[in-house]
Amino acid sequence: MKHVKKGLCLVLAALMLMGVPGCSGGKDDNGPDLDPAELLQAMMAADTTLPAMVTKSSQEEGAKDNFFYLSDLDYGKVEAYCYAFADVGTAEEMAVVRLKDKSDAAALMESLHDHVKSRQGTFEEYDPEQVPLTEDAVVIREGRYVALIVSKKNGLVQKEFQKFFPETE
Repeated sequence: MKHVKKGLCLVLAALMLMGVPGCSGGKDDNGPDLDPAELLQAMMAADTTLPAMVTKSSQEEGAKDNFFYLSDLDYGKVEAYCYAFADVGTAEEMAVVRLKDKSDAAALMESLHDHVKSRQGTFEEYDPEQVPLTEDAVVIREGRYVALIVSKKNGLVQKEFQKFFPETE
């Protein structure tokens, strides 16, 4: 009887241990919890050719109105963002948006492409030399994070953005 109790205790302990990983909630489908401002600063540092940039973020007063300059996505779907544009009126701009749900990423990406097309039309009118930067714009995503990159060093900036996200298995 003593051996049966010990055996039963061991079996129960093993079952409890097997259940522990299930209680952790598993993998987070939304990915890491990163600060868009930190990502944006690292991305801007990757391109040493950037002019002086003006930065706007979800932490500021008027954040919703500032976001609508960048995208027409429902602002209620945005958890946080940080956006920078050239102070001198050239085409360089970058943004990182953290969405509440990664399922909204495609809609945000489409909206950012529309934003770039609009900017391209503006530059065709008043500063055609800036058009190639807008034509080479990059819109990428990692989980619930979407980035817009309009810079002379798009590739370096994109790599810097991607450094913040672990390889998917």
